[in-house]
Amino acid sequence: MKKLFSLLLAGLLLLPVFTACGESQENSDPAADSNQTAANENPTAETAAPEETALSDDLPDADFGGYEFRIASGMGEGIPMANRITVEDYTGTPVTDALRDSTVYIEDRFNVKLTTLIYDNDKTAYTSAVTAGDDAYDIQVAADYISYGMAASGMFIDMFSVEQFNFDKPWWPKRMTETLSICGSLYTTSSYLSYMGLDWTRALLINKDYAERQGLTVPYDKVREGTWTLDSMIAYVEGVSNDLDGNGKIDKQDEIGFVTGSQTWYCLQESMDIPVYRKDAEGNLILDFDIDRVDTYVTKMRALMNTPDFLQTSDFFGVEMFKPGKALLCYGQIGDAYSSYREVDFKYGFLPTPKFDEAQAEYINCCTDGPWAIPITVPADHMDVVGTICEGLSCRNYQYVLPAYFETSMKSRLADSPDDAEMLQLIADTRTTSFSYANDLTFKNILSDLGNNDKGVASYYEKSSKAANKLLEKLVSSYESLKDGN
Repeated sequence: MKKLFSLLLAGLLLLPVFTACGESQENSDPAADSNQTAANENPTAETAAPEETALSDDLPDADFGGYEFRIASGMGEGIPMANRITVEDYTGTPVTDALRDSTVYIEDRFNVKLTTLIYDNDKTAYTSAVTAGDDAYDIQVAADYISYGMAASGMFIDMFSVEQFNFDKPWWPKRMTETLSICGSLYTTSSYLSYMGLDWTRALLINKDYAERQGLTVPYDKVREGTWTLDSMIAYVEGVSNDLDGNGKIDKQDEIGFVTGSQTWYCLQESMDIPVYRKDAEGNLILDFDIDRVDTYVTKMRALMNTPDFLQTSDFFGVEMFKPGKALLCYGQIGDAYSSYREVDFKYGFLPTPKFDEAQAEYINCCTDGPWAIPITVPADHMDVVGTICEGLSCRNYQYVLPAYFETSMKSRLADSPDDAEMLQLIADTRTTSFSYANDLTFKNILSDLGNNDKGVASYYEKSSKAANKLLEKLVSSYESLKDGN
């Protein structure tokens, strides 16, 4: 992880000087002439990255005889999810061209062809192909409810059994792998094969101009010290809202301290280290609802939500308030910086989601994703190909696409803003998903369930715990039967 951060701070951002994940590779420099990249028939020139920043996939070179590696893809935000893994053409934009360079490298190194099959988000199309026993595709990337449901139904290969996958490598987020593994197996994942998981990671964006007007220091040092907590975040936004239109109330026409949208609370819950379901010392999944912790979290959030310094917007992630510069902090998704905030006329930066308190061991930044998986229909004699391509492409995309993505999200300012580069890397390193959300379990969205009222946490738990345990037992039983081969 530190090696990737060193790439960012060294300024190798638009497309870092390439070292192959295993050997050196030809590459263009879109920063020099991005408008010519797409038209250049041979946009590569052999170079090598400094040894101290190079990462290796540890894969041997191989010739797979022109194998067509097929990615079945759903749609996400209007584009194929597979477009965050591989693309067919250069476009002159940093992220797309980095993806294209990765694709060309993998195709040349292993003599394969990467192709995308659009399955949209039609669950029947995916499940029918697998249940029919068809060797229709090599991996799938689909909406979470499709992939997680198929995993529980035994339609995917256990990734822990794939010889080429090295889960000690940084392109396999450790917390994510731990969260999504059940009964000692991992049937679907969110790794840096794709940048979608980071794109959809919830974190804080801060309007630095707003902070300066309020005489506030951006709390980077608090983050580093481990003291950026829910309490310190609430104190940071207290009293900073401004009634711009003078109507005597704070609303969308005004400046507001903290904004968010409608698709955030289940992620904030995870970041407060309230996963509800945990693994015990033997690795068994248990319901572990900490009533006191949840009550404290709900009480503090309700207090914030009842002040003029809070607004929940009608859009998903608070873009409508943050984009025009009318919010100090926005709890949204990193992808909005990439897609919506690059051309704003104010300075902004990034902060991780705060800890519940200083006793929390580390920051946690929760995401949703289009997870990927390997169907059981992949023939055994093709698994070397699938494992090699996924691991090799994961290494390439982690090492070269992520820096390009970070740089673009930062409006080409990473070299001038090492604090924000550091925060983005911290967010990427601590990314996970919500186990309860992924598996559609009880208590997956506690703050939303309880609402901004006086409904008590203890009674809420008492009324729902029996059903929650039954759902968990059913889930575990499904995965145990897969492990037993039943």
